Amino acid sequence: MTTSHGTLLTRASRAVVYVEQWVCSALIVTFGILLIINVILRYAFNSPLFFAEELGVYILIWMAFMAISIGIHHDSHVRLTMLTGMMPDPLRAACYWVSELICLAILAALLKYSLDWVTSPVVAFDMAITLGWDKWVFYLIIPLFSATSLLHITARLTDRSRHDFPLGVQED
Repeated sequence: MTTSHGTLLTRASRAVVYVEQWVCSALIVTFGILLIINVILRYAFNSPLFFAEELGVYILIWMAFMAISIGIHHDSHVRLTMLTGMMPDPLRAACYWVSELICLAILAALLKYSLDWVTSPVVAFDMAITLGWDKWVFYLIIPLFSATSLLHITARLTDRSRHDFPLGVQED
C-alpha cells in the first residue's frame, strides 16, 4: 500500500524513529542531570547518590542501542566501500541487498534469542543491586532494538523510490 508519504512500512519506520529520537534525547538529558546532581552531592555534601553509577550505565546502554537503530533507519553507518565502489551498478546493488538480508537474518535471530532470554526464569529473579529494580526491564532494550532495526531495514528495502545503494560510487 503506497500513499503520498510512502508505504505503510516507511511511515511506521519514520514514526518509530521519531519516538526513538525523542526517547534518546530524554535519556541524554536524564543522564546529564543525574551526573550533575551526583557530582554536586558527592563533592559539596559528601553524600553521592548510591544508585547513580548503575543507573547511568543502563541509560548509556539504552542510548547506544537506540542510536544504532536510528542510524539503521537513516542508513548512515560507516561502510568499507573500496571494493564495492569499483563494481558495476548491478553488482553493487546485489551486494547491498545481500548485506541487508544478512543483517535482517542476524537481527531476527537476535530478536528471537533475546526474547527467550528476557523471559527466562534466570532473568526473572535478577535484580539491579543499587536500584532494587528487576533487570529484565533494562534488558528489554535488546529485543526492542532488534524489532525496531528489523522494521527500519524492511521499510528501506521495500521502498521502491530508493534507487541508490550506498556501497560506494564508481569513479571515472
